[in-house]
Amino acid sequence: MNFFEYQEQAQRKTVRLVIYYFFGLFLTFLAIHLLVAAVASLILESQQGNSGSGEISIEAIRSVAEDPLYILIDLAAVTLVVGGGTLFKVSQLKGLDGDGIARNYGGTQVLPGKASWKEKRLLNIVEEMAIASGVPVPNVYIMRGEHSINAFAAGFTPQTSVISVTQGALDYLTRDELQGVIAHEFSHLLHHDTRLNMKLIGVLFGLEMIAIIGYVLIRFAPHLASASRSRDNDKNSSAMAVFLLILGVGIALLIIGLVGQLFANIIRAAISRQREFLADASAVQFTRNPNGIGGALKKIGSRVGGHISNNHAVEASHLFFSNIFGSGLSGLFNSHPNLTVRIKRLDPQFNGEYQKVISKITDEKEFETPAPKPSSAQERLHRLLSQTSGGAGERLAGSAGKTAASSPSAAGTALAAAILSSAEEVSRNKIRIAESLLEKIPDEVSQLLQTPDGAVSMVLAVLLDESQEIREKQLEYLKDQGNPELFSGIRLAAEKLRNISPSVKIPIVQKSFPLLRTISKEEYTKLRQTAITLMKFDGTIDLFEFTLFGYVFNNLDAYFRLAPPVSEKFDKPGQIAEPFRQVASHLAYASSGDPAECQRAFSLAAAQIGLKLEICPKETCTNATFSTALRLLSQTGPRLRQNMLKAFYSCITADGLINETEGLLIRAVTAYFQCPMPTWHE
Repeated sequence: MNFFEYQEQAQRKTVRLVIYYFFGLFLTFLAIHLLVAAVASLILESQQGNSGSGEISIEAIRSVAEDPLYILIDLAAVTLVVGGGTLFKVSQLKGLDGDGIARNYGGTQVLPGKASWKEKRLLNIVEEMAIASGVPVPNVYIMRGEHSINAFAAGFTPQTSVISVTQGALDYLTRDELQGVIAHEFSHLLHHDTRLNMKLIGVLFGLEMIAIIGYVLIRFAPHLASASRSRDNDKNSSAMAVFLLILGVGIALLIIGLVGQLFANIIRAAISRQREFLADASAVQFTRNPNGIGGALKKIGSRVGGHISNNHAVEASHLFFSNIFGSGLSGLFNSHPNLTVRIKRLDPQFNGEYQKVISKITDEKEFETPAPKPSSAQERLHRLLSQTSGGAGERLAGSAGKTAASSPSAAGTALAAAILSSAEEVSRNKIRIAESLLEKIPDEVSQLLQTPDGAVSMVLAVLLDESQEIREKQLEYLKDQGNPELFSGIRLAAEKLRNISPSVKIPIVQKSFPLLRTISKEEYTKLRQTAITLMKFDGTIDLFEFTLFGYVFNNLDAYFRLAPPVSEKFDKPGQIAEPFRQVASHLAYASSGDPAECQRAFSLAAAQIGLKLEICPKETCTNATFSTALRLLSQTGPRLRQNMLKAFYSCITADGLINETEGLLIRAVTAYFQCPMPTWHE
């Protein structure tokens, strides 16, 4: 299963969630309606003098329950309370998104300039995983008041998602164990679980709303009685009556609300448990180290546990890596599988015995990461393909190798399919490549990426032209902006970036994402406009500038909510024939200088998507037409986007190779498609 299939699966899960929601809403309405019918029957029989026995007849209850007026009133009341609670919570979550959720649960964002060695270790692991998986580096939070071992990922989109871990995870987990936990959370990001989890919080809040109201009334009743006390006995009696009334209503609502609470737990269990098993398995696939995540789970089973004390976290218990209530609450409706069962799936030899005492990690050398052994680009590509899920990559890589000599296009098609099938997966090899790319970033550059100002300077410095004449004009423009400190930072960053290849500049910019998200919306808007001006100084926007701008600002536009939500307008190839033709032509011309080879690459792409098209004239393939076409293609559903991306990969791999120009172009495509960009070279 690949990224786009996971998108479709997430949409199906959302449909299932809606079905559960309305079923829970119906049962809640039924419980409320029967209670109202019983109370109304008692009142009516009392008024008619028929309640001498103190019993309510079934006929009387049925008569009231079948009354259309009572049905409409009760249905309206339940819908208002439960539906209103859901809408309120979903709206609140959209306003908060990943960062707000993390702060709401006691998290503090970790920035490089103020990080301890343990926090730098965490940031380093997150950066590796993000670069390996091809998604924007998420903001990282630490729940400093939580000394258990736990973590979660949250956010509606990859651009606005965060990773949050407890202080205990930093204190007790080795690097391999922490990497296993982070890989588990990245699995949730890549499989679109975080979006579903956010929706789940809103749905569960609505279903639990009646119980919450009952709980609030019970808590409120004693305070009301205390505030109403006086020396006047009559007033005391009145206050007591109000107290008993509020208490009674609260208890009744709390009992009825247990129906919604029960369904909330059923939904958590139905949707969350298998996702946790999948994320555990994915973490092992990502890291090739079952002892990493397995060791973390074993430490949670010790006295350290996974308990979260923050009261707000209860509504989001399904977000977390492990059960936040402790090992004692692993019953039928718990959102997480039994801890021992999870461990045995990773380590069949585990006997169920946990250590009683776990020592904290105190050795700073444990932060260090050994550099990967160098190898050729083709060997790295072959290893990447051979590590895709289910062995499909190995078969495709072997097939590509066998057919390369006799049929480059067949080899290219095999490579394209393998790359696409691995696009949403993080293999150990990809992580090694990410580690290598990060290792190539000079220390002086990393030092500049410690503050938001340094990140802004770095992004603008990356856009400075190679031509000395153009660069001087760009620097003069930046100097005239009236910000001496920023100008000085840009010049320093530009000096440090000399002789650094584009393949390393991309990870440098990726590292800057969390810092860039901390600047204000006004500062970001100014940065964006400055970047556009810098790119236009030479009268054209080159491929690297176009790709960088698309990758960085498409993601940040979504974070700062400057870009409207992308709607899925098209679901058939014929609807997007012209923009597809434009993008495929652009990619084909990048693959070779031979017109015949370009035509063959384009034909492969067109055939892949099932369209009969002619390649565009080369002079019409500009960055402007490429960008316009990509924006239209991004408005397609997951299935069609998957087929288009496969076609584009077939185009750029028509000769069995992927050159740097093709790599930059396909990165721009994936940025517009908001899907992971596979890493296959250092």
